[in-house]
Amino acid sequence: MKRIILILMVFALLLTTACKPSDDETTKATEPPVVSAPTPEPSPTVIEETKQPVANRSIFNGKEIDKDQDSYQAFAIIIENTGPARPHSALGLADIVYENAVETYTITRFLAIFASEKPSKVGPVRSSRIPFVRIAQEWGLPYAHFGSASTGQGDAKSLIESIGLPMRFDGHLGINDQFYSRDKSRKAPHNAYFNAEAAAAKIPELEYKKLFDFDETTNIDDQDINRLSLRYSKGNKVDYKFESESKSYLRYINDEPMMDAYIDDQIRVTNIVLLHAPHTMVEKAHYVLVDFLGEGKAEYFVNGKYEQGTWKKASYQDKTEYFDSKGDPIILLPGNTWIQVVHKNVTIRME
Repeated sequence: MKRIILILMVFALLLTTACKPSDDETTKATEPPVVSAPTPEPSPTVIEETKQPVANRSIFNGKEIDKDQDSYQAFAIIIENTGPARPHSALGLADIVYENAVETYTITRFLAIFASEKPSKVGPVRSSRIPFVRIAQEWGLPYAHFGSASTGQGDAKSLIESIGLPMRFDGHLGINDQFYSRDKSRKAPHNAYFNAEAAAAKIPELEYKKLFDFDETTNIDDQDINRLSLRYSKGNKVDYKFESESKSYLRYINDEPMMDAYIDDQIRVTNIVLLHAPHTMVEKAHYVLVDFLGEGKAEYFVNGKYEQGTWKKASYQDKTEYFDSKGDPIILLPGNTWIQVVHKNVTIRME
């Protein structure tokens, strides 16, 4: 009997040992499976584009031009700025525009400089005044106008004849007047227009001195100003509103968009300069004279930024120099530039 019990105990022991898992099996059952990390893909090689500096820029608008271009077929033209003259034609295509009072401080005209464009209909064209002759003299430009003031201290006609401009287009005196025509849909004297496309056959190619420096980055950055308002008179209220997407200012006249009939669009301006200078009125007609010599206050509006600086001009043959608040020459953005010549009675607001 004892022998049978012993045999049963040995059998039970063998059975228990057979059913117990091995140490290796226990370890395999309790350890989590090893997951291999994915091999990272190599990062793509980023090739940074090095922006090449513009080797040659137009001195009139700062845009890139052919490297072998050292002369320009440019001209300056007098354009009226009264209600019957609006909308203007091709004023929005000018590279540089000066606005200046011509009579009684309240009536202004434009002197528009064209170098990059030669529109077939520019105007309405009106008669010349002394401040505009001085600007044309500074640049040394061919000059287009429809007559001139010719009385006493306001005698622009004699001044034009004395300074030897390269060429004249005077629709009143018959000097190269074949490039002028009248628009019958408007009343005289608000309907004389100049065909610059046709006149290009006569406009000489000349070298000009540079007035401004241009780059893709400006040094005008003192304050954020998105709107500029100028009130020359009740009938000439100017607004510039900055549009960040285009980096330009939309121009308004008397609370309405200032349109250009030639391009069928609102006028846009890249750079705005306020040139503060002494003004005087002369003769019974109250012709306005501007003292462009010496130095004075200048204000700049570029890319939604504002800065006050100065201007300086030594003689009528010298160029006007413009400086920022630190005394460095200003740097404008490539595009058109409007220079508002202002007197003490012009109301200026910024926001």
